[in-house]
Amino acid sequence: MDKIKIGSQLYTYRNILKTADDIDAVFGRLASYGCSVAQWSGVKVKIAPEEVKKIGDEHGIEVPISHTPFDRIINDTERVAEEHLKMGAHTVGLGMMSVEYSSSYDKLMEFVDIVNKVSDTLKPYGLKFGYHNHAKEFKKMGDKLIIEHLYDNSDMEFIFDTFWCRYAGHNPSEWLQKLSGRVTDIHLKDWKWAPFKFPAFQDIGKGNLDFKDILSSAEQAGTKFAYIEHDLTKNPDKTTRESMEYLKEIYL
Repeated sequence: MDKIKIGSQLYTYRNILKTADDIDAVFGRLASYGCSVAQWSGVKVKIAPEEVKKIGDEHGIEVPISHTPFDRIINDTERVAEEHLKMGAHTVGLGMMSVEYSSSYDKLMEFVDIVNKVSDTLKPYGLKFGYHNHAKEFKKMGDKLIIEHLYDNSDMEFIFDTFWCRYAGHNPSEWLQKLSGRVTDIHLKDWKWAPFKFPAFQDIGKGNLDFKDILSSAEQAGTKFAYIEHDLTKNPDKTTRESMEYLKEIYL
């Protein structure tokens, strides 16, 4: 079984990516830490997708997936697909559904119908639609969890987030197995229990999650790419470097 390729969720670097030169510099540092992939997310730089691929190729960094605004995904699907192909990506990702769509079963099914149409449009391009979970997808809606409704009524990929699964009170390793075959890309984000306050985001290996078990389960579930993420880090390079050092010890 091939090892999962590990890299960075660029949302972690969103506050320092201002120009194409910044992207080049960050990709160079990611490569020096041992990263081989990056998710295009939270980057506000105006840059052609071909240029992103060129910079990535120069540093040995693949860009397999994005988080793309929902409006663009549903209203400019063909152009989004073409951009992803030029970037070398395999999946068009959505970071979150709006509160409206998780407010009732009928609204959730409306969301599912919309993204199923998107998925059908992407298939001729060889692309998939991927959905990133937060905690709310593990809430009960009728007789099932929201994430189960999404799984049962679509063929979407799940951009599985370890932190939010655990924050919702669930075991990430168990859920990776439940979503087996549809978790090509996952987010590695550590979780640390904190009394009387919001559980804190942590660099990988600094929290309470068992990433040796998580990555073993992810391999078995067919995961190919994993992205280190820390939403609130003040030093994305330190977060990524130290997280990679830990992952080299336990997995790579």
